[in-house]
Amino acid sequence: MNAIRLDKAELFQSRGDLGGAERFVDAKEFQALIVSHRRMVREDKGDALVRGLRDLDTGEIFLVDERRLFDVKR
Repeated sequence: MNAIRLDKAELFQSRGDLGGAERFVDAKEFQALIVSHRRMVREDKGDALVRGLRDLDTGEIFLVDERRLFDVKR
């Protein structure tokens, strides 16, 4: 799998004005997004125990309760 490396300047430039919608997903979908080929960056909300991923192309933000993320049955 190829990883895309973005420096900070490129990251802020690519985020632009994409005001994507936030939505909660289940833990399995979140894990699938992590290993997908979509261009994603972390968008955690640490105070609320919420892990997040922002899609750099669409601006969508995918959120999951971190307590559920680590308690997934395979």
